[in-house]
Amino acid sequence: MQSFSQIYIMSVFGVKYRDGVINPLWREKLFACIGQTLKGIDGVMPIAIGGIEDHVHVFYSTKGNVADAEIVRRIKTESSLWVNSNRLTKCRFAWQRGGARISYSYSAVPLVKRYIETQVEHHKNMDFRQEYELMLRKLGHDVSIYDIPEEMI
Repeated sequence: MQSFSQIYIMSVFGVKYRDGVINPLWREKLFACIGQTLKGIDGVMPIAIGGIEDHVHVFYSTKGNVADAEIVRRIKTESSLWVNSNRLTKCRFAWQRGGARISYSYSAVPLVKRYIETQVEHHKNMDFRQEYELMLRKLGHDVSIYDIPEEMI
């Protein structure tokens, strides 16, 4: 019998200094760049990528061949390089340090995918700070805004 592993991860991270510089005119191309990066990593496949001006949600499956931290490092590195080489922002583009990574069961995949695909609509009622705190509370953390790392705010 062969070994089998299938893990579903949502990674959430923001633009450095929480700058809202991801322009709707090129946002989908950024998501495509992130998707191509994921496809280039052994055993990783994108499921959904979404976000707004100041952060992104990246949902992918992995067979566990590559460490999750390495996957996120590659996403951030290659997408920053793409934004900067295309001169899409006035200043040098960078992602914040850190972020959230949450694993999900196979049965949750459709719900998480829909959540990510509706980020623009979702953020009409809630900013990223509120979303992040709510996400942590849903995961069982008693979190006040003061517990959130500074780079996430």
